[in-house]
Amino acid sequence: MTPQPFGIDLGTTYSAIAIADPVRGAEVIANFEGENTTPSVVHFEDDGSAVIGAQAKREQISDPDNTSSLVKRHMGESFPLDYRGQTFTPESISALILKELVANANNQRGTAIEDVVITVPAYFGVQERQATRQAGVIAGLKVVSIIPEPVAASISVSSERGLSGTFMVFDLSLPGTC
Repeated sequence: MTPQPFGIDLGTTYSAIAIADPVRGAEVIANFEGENTTPSVVHFEDDGSAVIGAQAKREQISDPDNTSSLVKRHMGESFPLDYRGQTFTPESISALILKELVANANNQRGTAIEDVVITVPAYFGVQERQATRQAGVIAGLKVVSIIPEPVAASISVSSERGLSGTFMVFDLSLPGTC
């Protein structure tokens, strides 16, 4: 039996990872700091290493020139980002966030799952979806599917409640604000 893939919400400001458990349903996996969400922030250290999450967010205050945040807004664009003499793409920055989420989840669960489903905003077009898939590939993951967030919401509600049929989901966020 193939293990269930992780579900990842690669968010503009915060990201989260979960797994569907046949008994308990969907379970969000807390990060190393015990939080269900991880800031989508990457800080580049002097030695070239990257710090992801809450620590990176704290570093952003004192070292904003070497910290990347809100990178999701540029997915699918040619938008070079320079940190500590290296050039990054939005996809490569997002890949660092994805790797951190999966490494933490694997560590917490004692697994080695590399298969993921990543949610994207409903307004993401082909380029943004391709860029998100590419971020997963750069992270060394097998991207099973890219699912719009409203579709993920309807799948979640229908499976939790045993419902079938047509669902209407309202996404009240504005493009580029979440």
